[in-house]
Amino acid sequence: MKQRFYSFTLLWFTIILALGFLGSHGAVLLVTLLALLTQLELYQLLEKMGQHPKKRLGICRGAGILLGGYYLPGLNSGIELFLLSYFILALVIACGDLRTGVLRNILPTLFGLTYVPFLLSYILLTVKDAESMGLGSQSGIYLGVWVIAVAKASDVGGLLVGMRFGKTPLSKISPAKTYEGAAGGILTSVLVGLAFQFFFRPNGLESFGYWHAALFAIPIAVAAIVSDLVESAFKREAGVKDSGSLIPGIGGVFDLSDSLILSAPLGYLLFKYTLFI
Repeated sequence: MKQRFYSFTLLWFTIILALGFLGSHGAVLLVTLLALLTQLELYQLLEKMGQHPKKRLGICRGAGILLGGYYLPGLNSGIELFLLSYFILALVIACGDLRTGVLRNILPTLFGLTYVPFLLSYILLTVKDAESMGLGSQSGIYLGVWVIAVAKASDVGGLLVGMRFGKTPLSKISPAKTYEGAAGGILTSVLVGLAFQFFFRPNGLESFGYWHAALFAIPIAVAAIVSDLVESAFKREAGVKDSGSLIPGIGGVFDLSDSLILSAPLGYLLFKYTLFI
């Protein structure tokens, strides 16, 4: 538990430094690094399951989706780059492996591209859309960090409440997770979302009020729990406890980012149809 606390403290300190000195470019750097390392670990899990993803090719296309979706002008979302990446990736793999188990190469490679960099790119799209709507770069960064904090709060709250009060298993995929822990995680997410509003909300974002924070935190926390269960299913199928060992007390990068993968697009949609109109 101490190692987990120290790792989380160091990670948040890194986020604060990167955003403080580099602004939105720091956000792009951090999300891209997080996504590509997660994508690599997902490919490694798929390999343990007998699949053969083209790791380098998939990660290069993932970087293109993340960086191009933010920096290329005229792209309001990463969907165009995502579809183009799908076509190019499938074409390259198919041409190179027409005689050898092409589906065992194409499908896991495309899945890794879809599930990690494409979905996590919605954190950057939140920042980009806030800037394009005139809310300012600080507001965009705040909304992206708010989603991350709320999603990760469900992890922390679920762990602490589950250890103390958990009795009813939530899923066979991860027997340690309980309904009591999930409820505690959702409550923690709401409290963290409100606390961020009170202490950190920048000027010019008054349209995102306290009731927004309380209501939005609930579905984002639920999405975080589901994301965590999906990663647990991959690890169980691959026969491993952690996705890696890069982060002391946590495990791999996928163990850190798992709760963000489904939370990121959901947060973007909530903001898009309330603030970005």
